[in-house]
Amino acid sequence: MSRREMSNIGAMSKLRILLLGWVLLPAAVLAAAGESVATDNVKARLVSEVNGVVPGGSFWVALEFDIRDGWHTYWRNPGDSGQATTLVWKLPPGVSAGGIVWTAPHRFELPPLVNYGYAKHAVHLVKISTPADLPAGVPLELQAKASWLVCADVCIPESADLRLLLPVGAHAATLDAAAAPLFAAARAQLPDAAPAAADASVRQGRLLITLGPAWGAALGRIKSLEFFPYDDGVIEYAAPQTLTRTADSIELAMKVGYQPPHAGTIDGLLVATRDTGLSTVPLEVAARFGSGDGTTLQAGPRFAPAGPAPAATVPVLMLLAVLGGLILNLMPCVFPVLSIKAIGLVEAAKKHPTEARIKGLSFAAGVIGSMLCLAAVLLVLRSGGEQIGWGFQLQSPLFVTLLVYLLLAVGLNLSGVFEVGAGLAGVGDGLTRGNGYRGAFFTGVLTTLVATPCTAPFMAAAIGAALTQSTLVAIAIFTCLGAGLALPFTLLSFHPGLSRVLPRPGAWMDTMKQAFAFPMYASAAWLLWVLAQQTSAAGLGAAFAGAILIALAGWSYQKSRVGSGHVRTATLIIAAVAVALAVWMPAQLAAFSGGASGGAAGGRTSREGADVWQPYDAARVAALDAAGAPLLVNFTASWCLTCLVNERNAFADPAVQAIFRDKGVTLMRGDWTNRDPAITQALASFGRAGVPLYLVYHAAPDSGGTPLVLPQLLTAGLVRDTFATLPNRGTPDRGLN
Repeated sequence: MSRREMSNIGAMSKLRILLLGWVLLPAAVLAAAGESVATDNVKARLVSEVNGVVPGGSFWVALEFDIRDGWHTYWRNPGDSGQATTLVWKLPPGVSAGGIVWTAPHRFELPPLVNYGYAKHAVHLVKISTPADLPAGVPLELQAKASWLVCADVCIPESADLRLLLPVGAHAATLDAAAAPLFAAARAQLPDAAPAAADASVRQGRLLITLGPAWGAALGRIKSLEFFPYDDGVIEYAAPQTLTRTADSIELAMKVGYQPPHAGTIDGLLVATRDTGLSTVPLEVAARFGSGDGTTLQAGPRFAPAGPAPAATVPVLMLLAVLGGLILNLMPCVFPVLSIKAIGLVEAAKKHPTEARIKGLSFAAGVIGSMLCLAAVLLVLRSGGEQIGWGFQLQSPLFVTLLVYLLLAVGLNLSGVFEVGAGLAGVGDGLTRGNGYRGAFFTGVLTTLVATPCTAPFMAAAIGAALTQSTLVAIAIFTCLGAGLALPFTLLSFHPGLSRVLPRPGAWMDTMKQAFAFPMYASAAWLLWVLAQQTSAAGLGAAFAGAILIALAGWSYQKSRVGSGHVRTATLIIAAVAVALAVWMPAQLAAFSGGASGGAAGGRTSREGADVWQPYDAARVAALDAAGAPLLVNFTASWCLTCLVNERNAFADPAVQAIFRDKGVTLMRGDWTNRDPAITQALASFGRAGVPLYLVYHAAPDSGGTPLVLPQLLTAGLVRDTFATLPNRGTPDRGLN
């Protein structure tokens, strides 16, 4: 809902956000021309600077907000939390709208957080351009959906459908006198171009912006400066900004953030207070890094991974990706699928070695191709500002439901309820008839799909780095990940001694094929449990009903293969309708996903000592860190099998639970089962794009403020040893009051 606004409120406030944020979300109301639309906290309207439009020209409109006292909306970079206001236009053909031109923001301090935005009144300017063939005499209708987040002690997303009608004439339009003061006041808060470029450098974790002699007389008139970066994470927003003068320059110093700047240019606003103290002047500045100033940065101490980190070179990252892909083959979410495919490979290798090799290459193509498609979607969404990571598709209840159907269909196929295609070439071969090469390809696709709930060792660092590198480097890393995942099966298909090592084909293969149906059923049942953490009873019921329809579709399809005439047609129609209904029902009920929006944080309260875990809260982490209190932060998700195994084998161990109590360790769970931008951002700050991630603060008396990053595969002994040197402190502060 917001990126980090929840960080400064307790559990009850979070519950209020979840309830109010969507229950009170106002319905969009179509306003008359220029009329305002009032929500509970904001009155919004579109205002035109002109009283008429001419074809082939341009003019300005304003989105005007009157904001309820004590509440605020957000700037293009909201700061530590929040969400920028957006406009989605619906315009006649040929008419276009530019982006929002942002006025200078205000600083809102909500310790320990700082936000950037607007209180009481805000005006967002947008330029509209019209085509030369715009018909005169017909009013021009502008429609826009405005969406914003408005916050006080809670945050509420609001929106309004706005409409503006303007006459179109052949002659130049005149300015609207009534609107002139509004536009003049807004333009006074727009940034001017800086008199000269600024220089940027980084020293000892501090970003320095220097205004040099080229600024001339303007330097002497500046009383104070404040920098508002356009990009998130460049600086720590709550840290003080210190101004230092020399004879011919001014230097503004601030602490770097969790996404520190690199060589290039830092863009943002410098808001300067004149020496009279009576006015402020926003200046758009581009601070450029000079050469040799040490601009290759690491994240600030609080955000830096403290565990051993591999060298951040592309070859090392690619090697880590290959190793991570190799280990994925042993994960419980991948191994059953590969076992199914291995059955077909036994028969093919005995009779047709060349065919086995081509199938191995087809499988590799399916794995790598689908991995690159997944990477492309992830990178495109990331470039658009979305906060997502590895396994993001499993945060969609609809995707999880469809994956349940797929695994159920696989199991039914293996059990012999229906047969698609010929031979024992595995579930992928059921997608086509003939030689099964395309079947092997689609088995590779399926392997990638079921691999995403897992994050293998070595893989997390590679994926996390891939999302911060150039597109070509990211593609190379994901290609290596796919190659590692496909490598064992592909090598098996090329092994020259395959025919001597593998057993003879026989009836045992059909028995094993049927036995492998049960891991598929188990995987489908596990995903239904994941779905229960994400959706409501209605959504879960729709998935169960859909599963029955998928079984009906498989049975009907099998009947169509042995029937003829009208029977064949009728059973095929039944199968098609059953599949369509199975997909349609959960899609219609996707809105019920808020039923468990807390994810497993809400759904796990009765599991393995989970009553001692409190929800992740960045502000509370900072407070406990500052106090030197021992803290374990567990970033997890219900669909992450590695996470669940660690929680059962390590965190639920009675001896581990005892040491948590005796040492006064505060336990915090960041649940990523459903999409949570705050957790995504926290993962990114440690160079991770997925779960699990385990952070330990102050595990030893001399550990300092930098957290320790535990391995992704945990044992009870490792967790006990991590806290063994701490003195007994008694019951920790759970922060639940």
